[in-house]
Amino acid sequence: MPRGRPRQPDELKKAKGTLQACRVNKDQPAVNPGMPEIPLGLTGLAKKKFIELAQELVQMKVVTPHDRLILEQVSKEWALFKELEKVLKKDGLFYNSRITETITEELPDGEKVTKTKEKVTKTSVRAHPALTARNQCWANIMKGLQECGLTPSTRSKLKVVKKEESNPFAKMMSGS
Repeated sequence: MPRGRPRQPDELKKAKGTLQACRVNKDQPAVNPGMPEIPLGLTGLAKKKFIELAQELVQMKVVTPHDRLILEQVSKEWALFKELEKVLKKDGLFYNSRITETITEELPDGEKVTKTKEKVTKTSVRAHPALTARNQCWANIMKGLQECGLTPSTRSKLKVVKKEESNPFAKMMSGS
């Protein structure tokens, strides 16, 4: 199992300005940037978010058609996050938990009868289960956005790669 930080793609290193020729993987597959296809299973908000993210990444020239799966997962997490937000807005972030007492009585003829008494033995305030799920969705969304370079901190590490200007003197010397 490899240790240390996960490897970064050469294109990301190039964008950050940390690419060194001696560390370039010469055998890596060449992938052309482009818009990934919209997955067939995406609907509604997830589909809308997929298109929005893909367009942003195409504009930044960092997405390829092979990045469809990461964008799909981030889009699904976003849709689930929004659904959980609606649930929490309706139900609230916390609820009161009550533990009631159950009593089993034996009648004189030997029959057992279970009665639930509304005697509250313990009350506590608990977090809504949707709160935990929403927080996990947000963590997953942030990981996906960081992988794509769409957070302010990861974007600040990128540098715009400028096209190399041709040197007229070098052209003249080479005879082209």
